Amino acid sequence: MGILDTIIHTKQSETMTNFKPVDIVKEILASMKERDRQILAHRYGLEGKETKTLAAIGAEQNLTRERVRQIEKDLIKNLRKASLKSDSFVSAKDFLLNVISEHGRIVAEESLLLTLNIKDPKEQRAVIFMLHLIEELERYLHENYRKSWVMVLFNENLLHKFSEESKKIISSAGHPLPTDEFMRHFKQTEFYKANQAEMSDRVILNFLELAVEIEKNVFGHWGLSEWREINPKDVGDKAYLVMKYHGKPEHYSVITEMINKHKFDNRIAYKETVHNELIKDNRFILIGRGIYALSEWGYKPGVVADVIKEILKESPHPLSREKIIEEVLKKRQVKKNTILVGLSNKKLFRKIGKNLYALVEQA
Repeated sequence: MGILDTIIHTKQSETMTNFKPVDIVKEILASMKERDRQILAHRYGLEGKETKTLAAIGAEQNLTRERVRQIEKDLIKNLRKASLKSDSFVSAKDFLLNVISEHGRIVAEESLLLTLNIKDPKEQRAVIFMLHLIEELERYLHENYRKSWVMVLFNENLLHKFSEESKKIISSAGHPLPTDEFMRHFKQTEFYKANQAEMSDRVILNFLELAVEIEKNVFGHWGLSEWREINPKDVGDKAYLVMKYHGKPEHYSVITEMINKHKFDNRIAYKETVHNELIKDNRFILIGRGIYALSEWGYKPGVVADVIKEILKESPHPLSREKIIEEVLKKRQVKKNTILVGLSNKKLFRKIGKNLYALVEQA
């Protein structure tokens, strides 16, 4: 980072620290007529007011819905010029435009608020109101992208092509990709090489956030919105996802805790429900007392005797009791006595000599 870049970055950090949207908006509205001020306050949820529809405001002010809409439009138009008299607004405006520019001249409302680390609803509504007052910005509404704001010279075609290229990469992978892996694939494309000057890492991640058909799951991996590994539909999907990223078998009570920890939605998972779902879902294998693994990890259904049978069937020669126990414990989390009980089934297994076992059917 050069000296000029360092100075600019320091100035931006100071602006962000001192950024007080509610105070700026209060200053802007201070000189307005009471009726006009009330209309804007209720339309945008400012000054602690409840956000209301045009019709609701019209009923209060004895105006038609269309008249309220026209008044709002005229007020915003006038404030775009009047607000430029406020040094604090001008400073905030330059700051916001710079942030949006760095994101590729477009940013979703939600992403902008996250970038600015603004969590207070009053502050959030003030920022959105300020965006309406910046003449260089306009709202961008498109069915394929999240509600956004764009600057002049925004390259809409670049966003469309990026979205298509990204969907190809993710679809070809067939599973959610961590950010670094997606970046590696994307930067190998001809599209990236041809547009590299406009495609900083920040712009790439911002464009990913904008696309409705692409989402990030709770583990930060990118995939298609329709995938269950991105948006799990039920408890079984949630259990599958947490176990896949956890990487090892767990008791259903622990799986329940992991589901609730990651807060997929507002619904709380209960261990009894999780246990019932795991039992009937063939993505999971019961490998011990309440302990489940994913079938894709190589585990197969069945009781301990079935596991012993499979082990002996795959072995070219009889196995010792110790070896059988060792192999079973790789596939099931059970006590040794449980394995010995299974091995004592004379209808399935026969003892050879002092300590070797084979299948009865192999006799």
